[in-house]
Amino acid sequence: MIEKERKRREKILAKWVPFYIITCTFIGAVLGSLLIYFIQDEFPYEVLIAGVVVTIILTLFEVIKHKRKRGDLPEYDERLLRNVFRFFAYTSHISLAVLFVSLGIFTLLGIESISILYLWIGFFSYIWIVGIGTIIIKRR
Repeated sequence: MIEKERKRREKILAKWVPFYIITCTFIGAVLGSLLIYFIQDEFPYEVLIAGVVVTIILTLFEVIKHKRKRGDLPEYDERLLRNVFRFFAYTSHISLAVLFVSLGIFTLLGIESISILYLWIGFFSYIWIVGIGTIIIKRR
């Protein structure tokens, strides 16, 4: 492939990939709603409305971001990508270690059933910590 053609495709992909991700997220919300409708015979309108609102907000965010960007300076360099990758690796291993140790402690205490609420709290706290940590790492 010619170098000029590769650069042209790279610019096109850099512009349209975020919109593709937003579109796939909306399609996922629609398919999830349809799946719930077919399983439970009740259509969850709130999921569809939330999907539309999030799609509009993310699209506006991307349009504003593209309008404000000047020049060909990339957003990420190799050091930033390496730091984010290492952060994801460390946080996932630490969360698995905490889950494993807590499972061992619960087993030693004789607890045979755990409320699913505690698993959801652990899951969402992991997502929250990773999201906030990634924002902090990106800003440095």
